[in-house]
Amino acid sequence: MHSMPILTRTLAALAVIASSLVAAPLAMADTSTATDCEPPPPIEKAVFSDLVFVGRVTDVANEGRSATVEVTEVWRGDVPTPVVVNGGLDPTNPAEDDRTFEVGVTYLFIPIQVDGLGQGFVTDSVCSSTTPWTDDLARLRPAGVGQPLPVAAATSGPNPLGFLGGFAMPILTAGLVAGSAFVVAWFVARRREA
Repeated sequence: MHSMPILTRTLAALAVIASSLVAAPLAMADTSTATDCEPPPPIEKAVFSDLVFVGRVTDVANEGRSATVEVTEVWRGDVPTPVVVNGGLDPTNPAEDDRTFEVGVTYLFIPIQVDGLGQGFVTDSVCSSTTPWTDDLARLRPAGVGQPLPVAAATSGPNPLGFLGGFAMPILTAGLVAGSAFVVAWFVARRREA
């Protein structure tokens, strides 16, 4: 007689566990759209960042998270044209703070990271003040608007082989030649043994 209440309590407990297993992913899905960054500074303040430029998106990749931008005005810093603006740290791997871009839209870009500028890209996200261009933004245009650099002249940003100075290319070339010679010698030696 006492087994029925135990069975009923067990079934009720299982029902609670099952419903929480179903509800947990739904609750996590609801919070996945929230970002973990602070709101960007007001645009009037953000335009004094290290790199600020105006450009039109001519192409997108990675579902809009990478934009090829034809730069038209440089407000602060040096930037090449075209430049790739990645709307996240890894545009091939979507994240909650990623920004997306639309082809044909002109933006006032205020990227969050310029580390890759020497390689022709900058990084942005929804945490920045980057915004689609409106005529109202013209009031913020500085007196000395600059022109973009040719791609080859973009040298800002760290060089991962910078410690080698001007010898980086010759050292890399010599390393490739030596490595290739070693592989060829190894194959010849193996052939003679066979």
